[in-house]
Amino acid sequence: MFDTTEPVNQKQIIHIGPRCHEDFNVTLAEAISSETGIVNRLIDYQSLKNIDASSVLSSLITPDCLGVLLHYNFRYYDVPDWLLRVLQNLTKTRDFKLIILVHEFNATYTRKGIIFPAFRFLLTSYQIFRLADLTVTTTSRIKNIVSRLTGKTEVICLPNFSTMGEPQCILPLKDRPPYLIVFGSKYTRPLVYTKFSKNLLKACQALGIERIYDVGYPCDLSTTEGQFKGIEIIPMGFQSNQVVIL
Repeated sequence: MFDTTEPVNQKQIIHIGPRCHEDFNVTLAEAISSETGIVNRLIDYQSLKNIDASSVLSSLITPDCLGVLLHYNFRYYDVPDWLLRVLQNLTKTRDFKLIILVHEFNATYTRKGIIFPAFRFLLTSYQIFRLADLTVTTTSRIKNIVSRLTGKTEVICLPNFSTMGEPQCILPLKDRPPYLIVFGSKYTRPLVYTKFSKNLLKACQALGIERIYDVGYPCDLSTTEGQFKGIEIIPMGFQSNQVVIL
């Protein structure tokens, strides 16, 4: 349902992103499809780089296309110049709504441990945001950055506290296994064990937590040694939302 570039004659929403099969993108597409019956198509724009992206997207953006949702994550230095040009041309020749969902946004990027101002990426960002009919961010910080960059005041903020979803059946606290899950990016997750270690330890003691599962791309957990006596910390690496929920 989600991963095809074949046109269909029914209402559809097209999702475009750098990694459009990550948990959040799939969860959002499935939720929209389930609640509305509208077909949702996930397109990884990196797969379009070596083909005629304009023709592919043109074949999908038909009168039945309700809109294009561009998942924007500055961590991947979005959006490529060629995709910007394709979208600029399509907005002139096709009638569709372009919505940009900004997951992450920074004014710098890191290469080989050195931090650089992201001037070129900021210029591309400015141009792509100006194309959008609607821009949605996940934090107020990003909303303020986008508003200042584009001069647009109608940027919407929809906080996304978790991309993991929720379990179907929630057991009473006393019936749950005594473990806790810490997840997030490899940059912010270590802060839980350092900057907020006292809070974490207090929560573990109050709830009788015996084990912590660290979920996410591997990060340095050496600072946890000796801090959480009696509590086992198990690195799990990256896991899908289905595994975490179970």
